[in-house]
Amino acid sequence: MKGRLLFLLALLLPDLPLEPFRGGAAMSFRHPLGLDDLGRDALLRLLLAGTRSLGFASACALLALATALLLAWYGRRGRGALSAMRSVPPLLFLLPLAAATGGLSLPVLFLVMGLLLAPHLEAPLRVRLEAFRRSPAWAAERVLGAAPASTLRRWAPWGLDQAASLFPGAWLGALWGEATLSALGLGPGPSHDSLGRLLSEELPRLTTDPSPLGWAALAAVLGLAWVSVPRRPA
Repeated sequence: MKGRLLFLLALLLPDLPLEPFRGGAAMSFRHPLGLDDLGRDALLRLLLAGTRSLGFASACALLALATALLLAWYGRRGRGALSAMRSVPPLLFLLPLAAATGGLSLPVLFLVMGLLLAPHLEAPLRVRLEAFRRSPAWAAERVLGAAPASTLRRWAPWGLDQAASLFPGAWLGALWGEATLSALGLGPGPSHDSLGRLLSEELPRLTTDPSPLGWAALAAVLGLAWVSVPRRPA
């Protein structure tokens, strides 16, 4: 989890400078993947887009986990609605919404993605928290009248450990959700570069133009998909 959180810093990185008059330059020693149509170094753009995609996924996963913790602790009355939401993958909500609005901006996609992932994390978190609520440790806290701040300080690390074990699943859901929307042209606009946006721009050209950036973006996405597949223990 800590390694994935480092990608949050990529969301603060500045955009690459534009040099349209140099756009489309071929591969060279200085620019291994050439330059894109706006004169940006294609390799640097691929690295920036990839790390931004991973950073966005980390941010969404954190929002989803925080929301899921609140729902698991306080959301007893809404469990029927949460169960119904868990039966539908987040993309089935996102695709019609993005198509109806002509695409989702980055802040809106962040909020909607995080809130849609939260119900899928609420159930396993609730099981763990319910076991804690029935434990002697929690009973002792209540009997002794411990202050909420003191209880939170003692038990927050345990709660974070329970949530951290679910972080990878939420992270992958956010990563592929954003990539799918952006590849279909329904994600954040040109101000937010990502792997999905690179695929949206470069994939249509691969059949007619041997774009090194397009092949590299495709290889990066396939590589992420490969390493994301759960492995059975030997």
